Amino acid sequence: MTTLPSTEGPLVGVLALQGAFEEHQACLEAVGCRTKQVRTVEDMEGLDGIVLPGGESTAMGLIGTSSVGKDGRNVWEALKDFVARKPTWGTCAGMILLAEQCVGASAVIENGQALIGGMDILVCRNYFGSQVSSFEMATPPPPGAKDDVKEESSYPGVFIR
Repeated sequence: MTTLPSTEGPLVGVLALQGAFEEHQACLEAVGCRTKQVRTVEDMEGLDGIVLPGGESTAMGLIGTSSVGKDGRNVWEALKDFVARKPTWGTCAGMILLAEQCVGASAVIENGQALIGGMDILVCRNYFGSQVSSFEMATPPPPGAKDDVKEESSYPGVFIR
């Protein structure tokens, strides 16, 4: 289903360095927002707010701190300025990035997880295990799914650590 963005709704950026940015963009457009994928410092101009999607916070941090805009700031520096003055939402990895403090090491970041900050919380990365601890298994169908799924059949359950 293709949704045409509103011409009157707020313009919401979706950080598009890595992760579920297209899914977040589709949800925002479905409720009347205009959206814009944000990959550069310049992409933040004119936004009313921004969403930091789920994905891999390590990858987002590495990309965001390495890409520099025309004004000499990298995406992370620009995002720190943005979240201090405009509405911002973070889901999963996006919430990690918005935290002021983070516990949990990353094997690929020498000085820890790159954070944008702005939210007075402490997050613990990989509290329930690493990504390889995720798994799938058969589960009973969810309530209300009996019309779509035979009662005696199993339903695929995805458990992301």
